[in-house]
Amino acid sequence: MEKVDWKSLEIKPHNIIVACTSEPDYEMQRQILLEIKYDKYVVLEGWHCSCYDFDETEWEAIEYTSQELKELAAAKYNKEKEFWIKVREQIH
Repeated sequence: MEKVDWKSLEIKPHNIIVACTSEPDYEMQRQILLEIKYDKYVVLEGWHCSCYDFDETEWEAIEYTSQELKELAAAKYNKEKEFWIKVREQIH
């Protein structure tokens, strides 16, 4: 696991494996799973309040190996979260 500068990533549509956005509300969250290269994934997360939009979001990007990602997705605290359910479906 390593924090990365998301602006340095060359994100193309084929890199996106999973994307989830919370329901419209005062505060919203978006999580995106990117496949960067074989056995390397990045989870990109951002939040904003209703005063702003995702264009003004401060994003956080963390790179994981497939094994690290599987362990995180299987963690008890992520069992019911939509994003992590979708990650478990995609990462074997």
